[in-house]
Amino acid sequence: MSEHTVVDDGLGDIDLADGPWDYASAPSDAAFLDFGPLKVVRREGLKARLEGDPILGKIGAVSVKVNEAEVQLQVITAPAGQAYWSVVRKALLAKLRESAGSQQAIEGRFGPELIATVVGRRRDGLLGDSVMRLVGIDGDRWLLRAVVTGPGATSDATVARVDALLSQCAVDRGSEALAAGTVLPLKPPAGTKVEAPSA
Repeated sequence: MSEHTVVDDGLGDIDLADGPWDYASAPSDAAFLDFGPLKVVRREGLKARLEGDPILGKIGAVSVKVNEAEVQLQVITAPAGQAYWSVVRKALLAKLRESAGSQQAIEGRFGPELIATVVGRRRDGLLGDSVMRLVGIDGDRWLLRAVVTGPGATSDATVARVDALLSQCAVDRGSEALAAGTVLPLKPPAGTKVEAPSA
Protein backbone atom coordinates (compact mmCIF):
# COMPACT_ATOMS: atom_id res chain seq x y z
CA MET A 1 0.00 0.00 0.00
CA SER A 2 1.31 3.45 -0.89
CA GLU A 3 2.16 5.88 1.89
CA HIS A 4 -0.61 8.15 0.62
CA THR A 5 -3.32 5.64 -0.24
CA VAL A 6 -6.65 6.05 1.55
CA VAL A 7 -9.18 3.22 1.30
CA ASP A 8 -12.90 3.55 1.95
CA ASP A 9 -13.05 3.15 5.72
CA GLY A 10 -16.29 5.09 6.11
CA LEU A 11 -14.65 8.07 7.84
CA GLY A 12 -14.73 10.33 4.78
CA ASP A 13 -12.53 13.43 4.77
CA ILE A 14 -11.92 13.37 8.52
CA ASP A 15 -9.95 16.37 9.77
CA LEU A 16 -7.90 17.12 12.86
CA ALA A 17 -9.68 18.81 15.73
CA ASP A 18 -8.37 19.99 19.11
CA GLY A 19 -9.54 16.94 21.10
CA PRO A 20 -9.86 14.41 22.49
CA TRP A 21 -12.04 16.27 24.94
CA ASP A 22 -13.64 15.74 28.29
CA TYR A 23 -17.23 15.18 27.22
CA ALA A 24 -18.46 18.22 29.16
CA SER A 25 -15.97 20.39 27.22
CA ALA A 26 -16.64 18.97 23.75
CA PRO A 27 -17.86 21.39 21.07
CA SER A 28 -21.61 21.85 21.19
CA ASP A 29 -21.96 20.88 17.52
CA ALA A 30 -19.91 17.65 17.82
CA ALA A 31 -21.82 14.48 16.91
CA PHE A 32 -20.80 11.25 18.63
CA LEU A 33 -21.49 7.55 18.70
CA ASP A 34 -22.07 6.96 22.41
CA PHE A 35 -20.19 3.97 23.81
CA GLY A 36 -20.74 5.12 27.40
CA PRO A 37 -17.42 6.48 28.73
CA LEU A 38 -16.09 6.71 25.16
CA LYS A 39 -17.65 8.97 22.54
CA VAL A 40 -16.44 8.38 18.97
CA VAL A 41 -17.08 10.89 16.20
CA ARG A 42 -20.27 9.95 14.35
CA ARG A 43 -19.70 9.18 10.67
CA GLU A 44 -22.29 7.54 8.41
CA GLY A 45 -19.98 4.77 7.17
CA LEU A 46 -17.84 4.23 10.28
CA LYS A 47 -16.95 0.56 10.72
CA ALA A 48 -16.70 -0.40 14.40
CA ARG A 49 -16.58 -3.65 16.38
CA LEU A 50 -17.06 -4.10 20.10
CA GLU A 51 -14.56 -6.31 21.92
CA GLY A 52 -15.26 -8.33 25.05
CA ASP A 53 -12.81 -8.18 27.96
CA PRO A 54 -12.42 -11.59 29.70
CA ILE A 55 -11.34 -9.90 32.95
CA LEU A 56 -14.19 -7.39 32.94
CA GLY A 57 -16.71 -9.88 31.63
CA LYS A 58 -18.03 -6.87 29.72
CA ILE A 59 -17.19 -4.83 26.62
CA GLY A 60 -13.67 -3.51 27.16
CA ALA A 61 -12.83 -1.87 23.84
CA VAL A 62 -14.12 -0.78 20.49
CA SER A 63 -12.16 -1.25 17.27
CA VAL A 64 -12.58 1.16 14.38
CA LYS A 65 -11.35 0.54 10.84
CA VAL A 66 -9.02 3.28 9.58
CA ASN A 67 -7.64 2.73 6.08
CA GLU A 68 -6.60 -0.94 6.07
CA ALA A 69 -5.70 -0.89 9.76
CA GLU A 70 -7.74 -1.28 12.94
CA VAL A 71 -7.66 1.06 15.93
CA GLN A 72 -8.57 -0.48 19.28
CA LEU A 73 -9.80 2.19 21.70
CA GLN A 74 -10.02 1.88 25.48
CA VAL A 75 -10.68 4.30 28.32
CA ILE A 76 -8.58 3.70 31.44
CA THR A 77 -8.88 5.46 34.78
CA ALA A 78 -5.92 7.57 35.89
CA PRO A 79 -4.88 9.41 39.06
CA ALA A 80 -5.88 13.06 39.30
CA GLY A 81 -3.17 15.44 38.17
CA GLN A 82 -0.83 12.73 36.88
CA ALA A 83 0.40 12.03 33.35
CA TYR A 84 -0.53 8.36 33.53
CA TRP A 85 0.47 7.42 29.99
CA SER A 86 4.14 7.55 30.99
CA VAL A 87 3.46 4.83 33.60
CA VAL A 88 1.37 2.68 31.23
CA ARG A 89 3.86 3.15 28.38
CA LYS A 90 6.77 1.85 30.48
CA ALA A 91 4.74 -1.19 31.53
CA LEU A 92 3.77 -1.91 27.92
CA LEU A 93 7.37 -1.55 26.79
CA ALA A 94 8.55 -4.01 29.45
CA LYS A 95 5.89 -6.52 28.37
CA LEU A 96 6.72 -6.14 24.68
CA ARG A 97 10.41 -6.76 25.41
CA GLU A 98 9.50 -10.22 26.74
CA SER A 99 8.68 -11.30 23.18
CA ALA A 100 10.73 -11.47 20.00
CA GLY A 101 10.71 -8.23 18.03
CA SER A 102 11.73 -4.61 18.38
CA GLN A 103 10.35 -1.49 20.02
CA GLN A 104 10.88 2.20 19.42
CA ALA A 105 9.63 5.26 21.29
CA ILE A 106 8.88 8.23 19.04
CA GLU A 107 7.26 11.63 19.44
CA GLY A 108 3.80 11.77 17.89
CA ARG A 109 1.08 14.38 17.67
CA PHE A 110 -0.16 13.56 21.18
CA GLY A 111 3.28 13.07 22.76
CA PRO A 112 5.45 9.96 23.18
CA GLU A 113 4.15 6.79 21.56
CA LEU A 114 5.47 3.30 20.85
CA ILE A 115 6.08 1.51 17.58
CA ALA A 116 6.56 -2.22 18.07
CA THR A 117 7.39 -5.03 15.67
CA VAL A 118 6.24 -8.38 17.02
CA VAL A 119 7.49 -11.69 15.62
CA GLY A 120 4.97 -14.51 15.71
CA ARG A 121 3.30 -17.29 13.80
CA ARG A 122 0.81 -16.32 11.13
CA ARG A 123 -2.32 -18.28 10.30
CA ASP A 124 -0.36 -20.23 7.69
CA GLY A 125 2.02 -21.43 10.41
CA LEU A 126 5.01 -19.44 9.16
CA LEU A 127 6.84 -16.84 11.21
CA GLY A 128 6.16 -13.24 10.31
CA ASP A 129 6.41 -9.70 11.61
CA SER A 130 3.48 -7.51 12.58
CA VAL A 131 3.78 -3.82 13.35
CA MET A 132 1.67 -1.96 15.88
CA ARG A 133 1.46 1.64 17.02
CA LEU A 134 0.50 2.40 20.62
CA VAL A 135 -0.80 5.84 21.53
CA GLY A 136 -1.89 7.20 24.91
CA ILE A 137 -3.58 10.53 25.60
CA ASP A 138 -3.92 11.83 29.15
CA GLY A 139 -7.11 13.55 30.23
CA ASP A 140 -8.68 14.56 33.54
CA ARG A 141 -8.44 11.29 35.54
CA TRP A 142 -8.59 9.27 32.33
CA LEU A 143 -6.32 7.84 29.68
CA LEU A 144 -7.47 7.19 26.12
CA ARG A 145 -5.39 4.34 24.76
CA ALA A 146 -5.23 3.41 21.07
CA VAL A 147 -3.54 0.35 19.58
CA VAL A 148 -3.21 0.46 15.80
CA THR A 149 -2.59 -2.85 13.99
CA GLY A 150 -2.85 -4.24 10.50
CA PRO A 151 -1.58 -3.23 7.05
CA GLY A 152 -0.13 0.26 6.91
CA ALA A 153 -0.52 0.86 10.66
CA THR A 154 2.45 3.23 10.62
CA SER A 155 2.07 4.67 7.11
CA ASP A 156 1.81 8.45 6.88
CA ALA A 157 -1.74 8.28 5.53
CA THR A 158 -3.00 5.98 8.29
CA VAL A 159 -1.19 7.86 11.07
CA ALA A 160 -2.82 11.10 9.91
CA ARG A 161 -6.30 9.55 9.82
CA VAL A 162 -5.91 7.82 13.18
CA ASP A 163 -4.76 11.10 14.74
CA ALA A 164 -7.78 12.86 13.25
CA LEU A 165 -10.08 10.16 14.65
CA LEU A 166 -8.54 10.45 18.12
CA SER A 167 -8.76 14.25 17.99
CA GLN A 168 -12.53 13.98 17.52
CA CYS A 169 -13.22 11.60 20.42
CA ALA A 170 -14.50 12.55 23.87
CA VAL A 171 -14.38 10.80 27.25
CA ASP A 172 -17.03 10.81 29.97
CA ARG A 173 -15.02 9.44 32.90
CA GLY A 174 -17.77 9.79 35.49
CA SER A 175 -17.22 10.61 39.16
CA GLU A 176 -16.93 7.07 40.55
CA ALA A 177 -13.81 6.41 42.64
CA LEU A 178 -11.87 3.67 40.82
CA ALA A 179 -8.33 2.35 41.10
CA ALA A 180 -5.90 3.76 38.54
CA GLY A 181 -5.56 1.44 35.56
CA THR A 182 -9.19 0.28 35.56
CA VAL A 183 -10.54 -0.33 32.07
CA LEU A 184 -13.94 1.32 31.89
CA PRO A 185 -16.61 -0.97 30.40
CA LEU A 186 -18.22 0.30 27.22
CA LYS A 187 -21.72 -0.22 25.84
CA PRO A 188 -23.22 -0.44 22.36
CA PRO A 189 -24.65 2.83 21.02
CA ALA A 190 -28.42 2.82 20.73
CA GLY A 191 -29.78 2.02 17.27
CA THR A 192 -26.45 1.28 15.57
CA LYS A 193 -25.06 -1.59 13.50
CA VAL A 194 -21.87 -1.99 15.53
CA GLU A 195 -20.69 -5.62 15.50
CA ALA A 196 -21.10 -7.69 18.67
CA PRO A 197 -18.08 -8.45 20.89
CA SER A 198 -15.66 -10.99 19.48
CA ALA A 199 -15.44 -14.32 21.25
